[in-house]
Amino acid sequence: MRLRDMDMTPGSQRTLVPASARELLHGALRTSDEGEGWVRPWRFSPIQMRALGSCQAWHPGLYRQMARTTAGVTLEFTTDSSEVALELLLDDEPRGTRAVLDYVDPEGELLPHDGVSCEVDGRHLGLRQPSGDDDCVVFSLDDPDAAPADGVMQLPGMGDTHHVRIWLPCLRGCRLRDVVGNGSFVREVAARRELLVLGDSIAQGFVSDDPSQAWPALLASRLGLDLVNQGIGGQVFQPGTLLGLAQAVDPACIVVELGANYRYEPCRERLVTRDVRGYLLELSRLWPRVPIWVMSPLWHDEEAYPSHPMSCWQSVPLFLAAHCAPHDQMTLLDGGRLLDHRASLMADGFEHPNAEGSRQLARRLWVRMMMRRGDVEERRTRAQTLLEGAPRRCFPLQEELRRGIGEVLFAEEGCVALSLVPGQVTIWGRDRELAHDVLLMLDDVELVYCLEPALVRDVCLTLGLESVSPVSICVCQGRPKPAAKGHRPSRPREVRPLDASFASVVRERYSHPEYLRQGELEGLLKQGLLLGGFEGGELVGFVGEHPGGSMGMLEVFPEHRGRGWGEALERAKIEDQLARGLRPWCEVWPENRDSLRLQRRLGLKVQAANESCYISRASEAGEVVAPEGAGDGWAHGAGEEPAQGGDTAQTDEPPACAGDGPRH
Repeated sequence: MRLRDMDMTPGSQRTLVPASARELLHGALRTSDEGEGWVRPWRFSPIQMRALGSCQAWHPGLYRQMARTTAGVTLEFTTDSSEVALELLLDDEPRGTRAVLDYVDPEGELLPHDGVSCEVDGRHLGLRQPSGDDDCVVFSLDDPDAAPADGVMQLPGMGDTHHVRIWLPCLRGCRLRDVVGNGSFVREVAARRELLVLGDSIAQGFVSDDPSQAWPALLASRLGLDLVNQGIGGQVFQPGTLLGLAQAVDPACIVVELGANYRYEPCRERLVTRDVRGYLLELSRLWPRVPIWVMSPLWHDEEAYPSHPMSCWQSVPLFLAAHCAPHDQMTLLDGGRLLDHRASLMADGFEHPNAEGSRQLARRLWVRMMMRRGDVEERRTRAQTLLEGAPRRCFPLQEELRRGIGEVLFAEEGCVALSLVPGQVTIWGRDRELAHDVLLMLDDVELVYCLEPALVRDVCLTLGLESVSPVSICVCQGRPKPAAKGHRPSRPREVRPLDASFASVVRERYSHPEYLRQGELEGLLKQGLLLGGFEGGELVGFVGEHPGGSMGMLEVFPEHRGRGWGEALERAKIEDQLARGLRPWCEVWPENRDSLRLQRRLGLKVQAANESCYISRASEAGEVVAPEGAGDGWAHGAGEEPAQGGDTAQTDEPPACAGDGPRH
């Protein structure tokens, strides 16, 4: 028998199991009794309610209406029931809500845009509303795909234990009484630490059409936190509205989304910056050790809904930057990057994100937060674990992690990103959407080493990069192959580390000294990582390493080319890295056939150039533009002109600077 067919009278309690909704609440700061067992959940303290209705508020009547709504409040429990019913009475829609929804609904229609949403074992059941005079909403919990036969339900109390989360309306308030199941138990779930969201109507849930799909709900679920949503339609930075909150919540992190409403009314910069400063200062004092993420206003369509001519909304991002800076626990997020600049992501076409926009906003906020998860070494360890079993093209990233080179920017399932030097990022990700969001959250990226072919187009479009340069990754498989027998050199040869006294001659003879980062050459010389070739005591060339650890800077002076020095120098560098417990590798442009032949002759495994590439900016002339400090390797075609004369053809030796493409 289905729950809706069972007798709900007191005498039927032997067949049903009730639980007080009050005991199952998450995200509510308090409840108030409404008589006959009904309770009202509140997401604001009494002190906060007084502040919201005070003369200090911009729109006290509107704020009191919005504060009665149950945005972010949930009922969470476990049960062996196959069906549960929630006794619920919805409030009327606040008058202020219709001012926003009128821009969303078709002319002449009043759509609800809200209701009660349920998730069972992570499975979204969708939106429900009481029908007619019914004060119950019923949810079937068993997964129909897991039923023993089509149309057959598990007997009550005989099925699996379900984890249930019911999201209450975000655009109106409600009263609750009991949750009733047809199993043997309904048990509360212990409270977790909270994600505290402080915002306006965009945070409250306008207009995602499902309270579980509003971006604060999606973000809290992804973070594994309860949600306390204090978004209020029409709200701005109002000092004093946080009073009484610190005693009621234990936030693991805080998101502030305020500022958009300044564009609708006249406002003075002096007063707005004062309020922003006071609000953020109050927030910092209440939770000095809790990470706080402050969003600048999202993109909006100014043409579709122009701002008030006397508004100072354009200065709000500047105020936020100035007043976040003094607080170490605060991170300012560029709202212009959190949501694509597309009207199709807005329910009203100009300001409020729809369901798709909310999902995008939640994803990108999560990505930005994960960039700060754990300390540097924790992120490195996590990245190494995620790359176990990754495709062979990920070797450069794996080796950089193993050697402790660079800073891990992001390391979560589906994507790993590492910065070698400012402006240069190495990225791999099998999750294209996630990698796209990671790239958007990075600052000032001018060069991307992309180790995933499917991401190339996204990198170009996301970052505005134009030049795509494929590269072959060459990895040493063991000790280098023995050198082929050839003619004996007329003068004694020697390869040894260069010291600081050679700095000027290296800079003078190197084909691209402008690509060296400041201090990079000096560091190589100091560590003995730049090897020089000497013939009869005369320096004839050198080879070094790049910031990522790959072999490179191979330079043979023109007057000494064609004598096997390129192979001798690289062979010495391979032996040098092997002696230090490293696995030698390099990168070569695919058209540099001489260098590719050299790598194979030395025993390096050459990967196809269609698996990885460098993506960078291009000049008006179409040439690759080197970002400052990018290292020498990446400039396309560097030093690849074949040597004139000599015995290059006979020895198959690369010409001067051969292979000094991306990193070799």
